[in-house]
Amino acid sequence: MIQLGILIGRVTPRDIGLKLATLIGTLKGKNRQNPMVKAIRANQWVIHNQSLDAEALDDIPKIVFRSAAKCFFDYFYFISRPEKLKKIVDIDPNAMVAFERIWNNEPCVIVCPHLSNFDLIGYALKLNNLDIQVLSFPNPNVSYKLQNQLRENLGILVTPMSLSAFRQARRRLQNGGTILTGLDRPLEGQGENKYQPSFFGYESNLPVTYVRMAKEAKAPVFIMAATSQPGGRYRLEGSHPIWMETGKNLKSEICTNSKRVLTAAEPIIKKYAHQWSMFYPVWPQFLGV
Repeated sequence: MIQLGILIGRVTPRDIGLKLATLIGTLKGKNRQNPMVKAIRANQWVIHNQSLDAEALDDIPKIVFRSAAKCFFDYFYFISRPEKLKKIVDIDPNAMVAFERIWNNEPCVIVCPHLSNFDLIGYALKLNNLDIQVLSFPNPNVSYKLQNQLRENLGILVTPMSLSAFRQARRRLQNGGTILTGLDRPLEGQGENKYQPSFFGYESNLPVTYVRMAKEAKAPVFIMAATSQPGGRYRLEGSHPIWMETGKNLKSEICTNSKRVLTAAEPIIKKYAHQWSMFYPVWPQFLGV
């Protein structure tokens, strides 16, 4: 599928590809029995303050899948056209603050919500000579392994989360490097994360390892989000640097700081809710809405 996507991206004009992606996304989002559709409904129900009516809940999965399908096509379209990619990506001033730290070999921890075309923006970062280690989801299946292989072929260092990957990330931070990881993909199994950080007012099974690594390295955390903009453009939006605070104990420290980071991410996810490609239930208790 990935090789087919690359081929389609190379030979299909962008306007035609985006129209085809729109059609595919709409069809995909109509299937209410699809687990991803159920997850989208539950996630969007929460971030919209449980105020969506039945019609809106039916429409949102179609809108989200349309956004994701268009981003998917654009990813394969632009990876073979890096010179064109640079021309359609705008950088927020807050993101430039992180860029300056990276270029100056000052440690940074970047966390990203799954908004818009986050993979394409990752490639854009590489084109801007930003050397970053990406900590990806642990124990990847075959599909994720192929995605990671494609990222590596583009020159992006990707390491699925593991003890060895964390050690490598710690060394990188100690040497003034930068790591990047996802912010909002829930870990599998509710018992795997003892911290259960609050996100949009509810406990979640989101990862928190970045807090401890940032604290140990005395590095700020930056939230960076890819967003789709009018005219077929993308924008990389960033937060102000979030410095980790010291807590009474390790658990208090991780819970407090992860909440600060997640709370800072909430407004941008709400602002671009229809671009939030989170196909896994962050709050399983709301599945079935």
